[in-house]
Amino acid sequence: MTQLTAAATYRRNAILTASPSKLVKMLYEGAITNLERTRRELNDPASRRSAVAGEALGKAYGIIGELRAALDFEVGGDIARNLDALYEFSLDQLTTANTTREPTHVDHTLRVMRTLQEGWDAVLIG
Repeated sequence: MTQLTAAATYRRNAILTASPSKLVKMLYEGAITNLERTRRELNDPASRRSAVAGEALGKAYGIIGELRAALDFEVGGDIARNLDALYEFSLDQLTTANTTREPTHVDHTLRVMRTLQEGWDAVLIG
């Protein structure tokens, strides 16, 4: 087994055995990682239109979409509705970033995701 295969197997097992709260944490981490990669690529004129920028942006968009789709409005009430609005804002910002290739829109989404991650971490610890 190669190192790459071993790492992929480890990640797959970590996801399959994670609790729902840990999965949300992992999704926030994945979104932030891909948003940071997108921002780096968009800040560099040489890579602004690269496949790497588009792929990272697409991954972040997909992760945020999954977080939004997992909301339970009956159980979550106002919190779920507020999260839905934040996710919608973030997805709109990423759509604009994709068409304009301006990193400012990614920065807005990064701020939202980092704030939500901090809040989620506080819930898990507290």
